[in-house]
Amino acid sequence: MKKTVFRTVTTLIAAAILMLTVIFSGCGLFGTTDTKKWILNTIKANYYYYDEMDKEGLEDLSIDEIVSRLDIYSEYYTAEELQALIKDNSGEKAGIGFSYSFLKAGDCSLYPDGGCLLVMVVGNSPAEAAGLRSGYLLTGGSYNGVTASFDNEDALGNFVDPIPANVTFTLTAYTGEGVQDFTVSKQEYNASYTFMATNDSAWTPALNGNGEVTGLKKVADRKIEYLPEGTAYISMSQFFGTAADEFGYLVRQFNASHCTSMILDLRDNGGGYVDVMQDMAGYFTSSMGGGTYVAMTARYKSGKEETYNCKIYDTGSWLVPRDTKVYVLANSGTASASEALIGVLVSYDFLKYENIFLSDFGSEFLTWADGAYGTKRSYGKGIMQTTFTNYFTGEALKLTTAQIYWPNGNCIHGVGLTANDGCQTVQADWLVTPDDSELQRIVRIIKG
Repeated sequence: MKKTVFRTVTTLIAAAILMLTVIFSGCGLFGTTDTKKWILNTIKANYYYYDEMDKEGLEDLSIDEIVSRLDIYSEYYTAEELQALIKDNSGEKAGIGFSYSFLKAGDCSLYPDGGCLLVMVVGNSPAEAAGLRSGYLLTGGSYNGVTASFDNEDALGNFVDPIPANVTFTLTAYTGEGVQDFTVSKQEYNASYTFMATNDSAWTPALNGNGEVTGLKKVADRKIEYLPEGTAYISMSQFFGTAADEFGYLVRQFNASHCTSMILDLRDNGGGYVDVMQDMAGYFTSSMGGGTYVAMTARYKSGKEETYNCKIYDTGSWLVPRDTKVYVLANSGTASASEALIGVLVSYDFLKYENIFLSDFGSEFLTWADGAYGTKRSYGKGIMQTTFTNYFTGEALKLTTAQIYWPNGNCIHGVGLTANDGCQTVQADWLVTPDDSELQRIVRIIKG
């Protein structure tokens, strides 16, 4: 992967393509004060690809060298790193709340002069509250009489990092309609992961001081006027924290707004926790009536199978009606838990392949991304990771432990969703754009 594709600024969240390594987590195992012995025993007992891995001289290697022989999704965490990861994935964050890509002059015809392109703006973050949005291009900033121009990939970080928390400063951005200044500060906050808009209003989740969802905030100025009547656009950035609870409140608003069609945007959603995916899926399958519905099946290297079920809800106003027309947006950053949710929707006939839209990136973006992105497909991650904790030391080892299958028996690992499945491909000018030109093209197709 090209390391300069995504960068973060004073936030604990990585760009979605990096979050592919933090997918389904599990519970702990036995422990010992001998870290290397514990790691080797845990790998031997649980690693899905143990039979195929290079085991020559394994006992003589360092921890980093041992882990380097595992697949790209497996990872070792010190006790401190594990606690930071748990806190981050729960939604507790600090900083401004965005990730960005640096574009040199000439990299992108949409932004010919270059700058720092906001790839993701975290929900409920200081950046979102200030009005910054994905697709905006940061060109400079000012603080305490000092100005900076973001003309190299380190400039933004060098400008922001020395500024103390809770002190305001200015970021200048091109919004697609002109240049505008935004006043921001670095703060602690609880992240949200969803957003919903219709053609006459929009909503974001409301969180209390404990990071719990208490309802929705109306943000009418973020409405998407070109959406068809009765259609709601819902984006979900990751499957962490309060994402499932947020979606429940959005579904209730969806029904209260008398919507009959849903555009679910999973572009660059690299996944998250399996239980969040199960809870999300339950808002759909619970409207099918009583009974238990499978969300996915995991098959371990031992041959053992484990079934994960959709959550069961019994409140009608919080459920996605069975006759809702569902559309899904995906790209090659759509992975793991996102693909598993798509599998639920396809398996239970909430979603047809022809209503899945895949980003068709042009050569300009693909050349710049330098292999970090593909086109006309989802990522294709159909394996599950489990995190094992050494209770003697607090450290942890995340291992690939199983292959996962959709309720209909399909496994998309290494393949992803493609046009061969019947999905539609849609021109994408870049990963993000100020006006989301890709979404506009998709809406035109939906309108016929």
